[in-house]
Amino acid sequence: MKKIITILILFFILFFGSIYFIKYNVENNTSLFYKYKRMMPKSLKTDIRNFLTKLNNIYIYNIEEFEFEKRTSNNLSNIDFEQKEIILYTNSKLIFTGPRAYLSSNEKNFFLITGTGIMMHLPIVDLLSKNDKLGFEKIETNIEEFTSNYKTGLSTYSQTSFIKNLFIKDNQMFVSLVIKENDACFKHSILSGEINLDKINFEEFLTINECRIFYSNYVGGNLIDYKDNKLLYTIGDWSICEDLRWLANGKEFCRKNNAQNMNSFLGKIYEIDLKTKELKIISIGHDNPQGILYDKDNDIIFSTEHGPMGGDELNMNVNPTTSDIKNYGYPISSYGEHYGYPNEEVMFKYEEAPFYKSHEDYGFVEPIDYFVPSIGISDLTLVKDKLYVTSLGANIDEGDLSLYEYELSSDHKKINSKKRYKIYERIRDIHQIDEYLVLFLETTGTIAIYKPSMTE
Repeated sequence: MKKIITILILFFILFFGSIYFIKYNVENNTSLFYKYKRMMPKSLKTDIRNFLTKLNNIYIYNIEEFEFEKRTSNNLSNIDFEQKEIILYTNSKLIFTGPRAYLSSNEKNFFLITGTGIMMHLPIVDLLSKNDKLGFEKIETNIEEFTSNYKTGLSTYSQTSFIKNLFIKDNQMFVSLVIKENDACFKHSILSGEINLDKINFEEFLTINECRIFYSNYVGGNLIDYKDNKLLYTIGDWSICEDLRWLANGKEFCRKNNAQNMNSFLGKIYEIDLKTKELKIISIGHDNPQGILYDKDNDIIFSTEHGPMGGDELNMNVNPTTSDIKNYGYPISSYGEHYGYPNEEVMFKYEEAPFYKSHEDYGFVEPIDYFVPSIGISDLTLVKDKLYVTSLGANIDEGDLSLYEYELSSDHKKINSKKRYKIYERIRDIHQIDEYLVLFLETTGTIAIYKPSMTE
């Protein structure tokens, strides 16, 4: 009887919780909200998210129009933003459809793809109109042909996060994702298709022919335009030195397959020739490089990189070339620690991945900024002499849930100043359109449009 009562209580929590989240949304993302969220047992949070995700997915794929409503109460505003213009549009149906979403645009249209592969678009003139609503229209695609295997053998959350990036060049759309060939083979892949607002038929553009035995979020997967008709592509290290599931392969597995190994695709940044599809290494020694941009005026690659337990990095590659491959140190050097530190049970990891607290002393490139504890560093963009870096995470007191603004020197090789704006939401992606920054806030399924001041 007691077990039945417990099940009924859990059902009512999940049911009414789903109504609250999906219909009314969580607009008040304050530190108090996150304080109580952290008090909830992890297993219960996982059960609630899985339930709500399944409930949401029952009808989300049949929706043809996605309407984002302007938020009347701007709870993101704090002392840093009081004099700045930031407009929020929310569609709470997207909270559990990913919850990731990635943004891109061409000359006329703004595009959004969810972590589950739902594609939608909106004219840019409507996006920036400051109207009360944003009416996105769904674009039919054949992405499910490449992702149908995710419906079996994985957690509900993993089934909703296989899309890793969206990028547009000319009239071609590129989707970065992780494909699942079977229960023990996951691969990095890129799809491409000609843009059509009614339906886009994607084809395989490139697949990294290395199997990973389980799904991981430490995969990178970002794409950005580069010089000489090439793209830049980030590949994470798949938690090769952290996830205990790799131990079945022996304690030398990390050393033989980590980001320092030139025979492994893991932990690298590549250039891809759009014509030949040839990959060449630009840099090595990365943990999970999520954000990347190319400053063509100064010939600099900026990238953001998740560290292990602490040690998120902002990196810079000046005058990048495949003939002089830069090494950023991971897993030899890192300002973070192995998960579980200082527990004796994880100390063996330091034999293969010592995490020295210097990069330069060991011949590696030092990050231009790093974060201990980690902030869940995500994407970045450059507006004139200001670099904007976003973060995920869940703890506002540790620097998470924020937008960072770096003022750079005239040659963009040094940081003159740094500011932090508390957003109180997980920022998955940031995209620049003219003088506007467009952010996807995945905590509430919100698009934020922000026009930074260039006179400060």
